[in-house]
Amino acid sequence: MIPLASLAVFSGLSVNLLLQYVIGISGAAGDGLPRGETKRRIPCFQFAVLFMSVLFLWAFFTFIMPPAWRGFAEYFLFFPLSALTCMGLEYLCNMIYQKILPKKNARYGDFLVLYAANTAYDGLALISLVITFSLAINFTGAVVLTLFFILGNMIAMVILNEIRRRSVLEWVPRYLRGSPLILISMGLLSLISVYIAGICFKILEIFLP
Repeated sequence: MIPLASLAVFSGLSVNLLLQYVIGISGAAGDGLPRGETKRRIPCFQFAVLFMSVLFLWAFFTFIMPPAWRGFAEYFLFFPLSALTCMGLEYLCNMIYQKILPKKNARYGDFLVLYAANTAYDGLALISLVITFSLAINFTGAVVLTLFFILGNMIAMVILNEIRRRSVLEWVPRYLRGSPLILISMGLLSLISVYIAGICFKILEIFLP
């Protein structure tokens, strides 16, 4: 039970990697908004596709990939296969959506699309796959790692969105408004998460072989 909880917390706080390299979250909480949007929303559809993509790729690399290809070479396949899987599953989900609902109401783009699938969702799928593949020893571990990585990203996005919203309503120095405040907030979040994630990783080293 303790290793599973540590996996969950470590995976959720490994958003620190994302924050440090300023990919994904910065675009989600930055100044620009999609046309017609008045406030930043969470791309739940793309996060669901991300969840399915990482689990599928974990199963592929763990059970299906030929043993002769395993080792150092498989890391070169992570990004291209992540991008292809995200594109394929996103297209498939939209096709199913169009089949279920009447033609008049179903169209591509009904879902909030914030990330580009051909970049593996700005590297989100790649980072999640690396973490899951490195730490998961069974399917339950893979589900926990992937799910809480996504939840960690969503929580960080909600926090940054709220900071961005409050900065508009309250007095903030002119030179800190917008992107500078977001980057400072990302840095503080990364400092907090890196220490807590480090503690959880030490727990994993004790309990996991």
